Amino acid sequence: MWQDLYRIVFHYLLKLGVSRADAEDIAQEALLSTYLHLDSIQDGKLKPYVLATARNKYIDFLRKNKKEFTVSSIGSFCISNFPEIHQIENKEIIENAINKLSITEQKLFYMKYSLGMTNHEISFVLKTSTDTVKAMSWKLRKKLKEYLKEEGGS
Repeated sequence: MWQDLYRIVFHYLLKLGVSRADAEDIAQEALLSTYLHLDSIQDGKLKPYVLATARNKYIDFLRKNKKEFTVSSIGSFCISNFPEIHQIENKEIIENAINKLSITEQKLFYMKYSLGMTNHEISFVLKTSTDTVKAMSWKLRKKLKEYLKEEGGS
C-alpha cells in the first residue's frame, strides 16, 4: 500500500514540475507525515490526504527555495473515459491542447484522468466542493475538445 502511495505521490510531484531528486524527498516527507497522522485520517481518505500533504510539502519547498509554482507538460497518461483523446494518435497535438489549459485546469486534468481520482478526492485536494469539481471538469472537457479541434486532432 505505501509503495503504491509513494509511486502516486512521486509521479504527481513530477507532473507539477519537481525534479526527480526533490520529488523523492518531498514524497518521502509526505508519506512520513501521513504515517504519523494515520490515526486521524478517515477511512477512504488516505489517497487524497497524502496528495494534499504532498502538495503542501511542495509549496513549503517552493517558499524555501523561492521558485515559481509551475506545472510541467502532462506527458504520458491513460485516459479511459475521454474518447476524444483516444481518437488522436499524435501525442504532440494532445500536449499542445493540454498546455493551453490554465495551471489549475492542468492539475485537474492530471488528477482526474492520469491519477484516476474521484471528484470527491479532487475536491479534498483542491479544498473545494464536489459540485465545483464537477463543474470545473465539465468546463475542462469542453475547453479541451475545442483546443483539440483547433490543433487539428479531430
